[in-house]
Amino acid sequence: MGDDTRLRDRITRDRLLLAVVLVVGIAGTGIVRRQLGLLGFNELGRVVFILGYGLTVFAVWYGWIRPLDITGPGTDREISPSGSSLDEPTESDPNDGENGVAADPGTPNDRAN
Repeated sequence: MGDDTRLRDRITRDRLLLAVVLVVGIAGTGIVRRQLGLLGFNELGRVVFILGYGLTVFAVWYGWIRPLDITGPGTDREISPSGSSLDEPTESDPNDGENGVAADPGTPNDRAN
């Protein structure tokens, strides 16, 4: 009986609604498309499937994906307008060439002008 309570906790109203939307929107429109094709209405079946599948994708995006707050880690970190964190000067490494880029070991760092 302990397993029943765990199953009830896992099946929420949102998950059940998502499952119904996916089954009706994808499998249901596929079945309708097939039946219309068998009846000779192949083009209508294609339109029904495309509209049903598209509306299902939109409904899943609008109801479940759009409300998610997707942000990266550490939003309090300052990032330069170019989006690169390499713009700020850092401690130089003796193996670094100009601008903090590693120098090729075969070429000298000093160039003759």
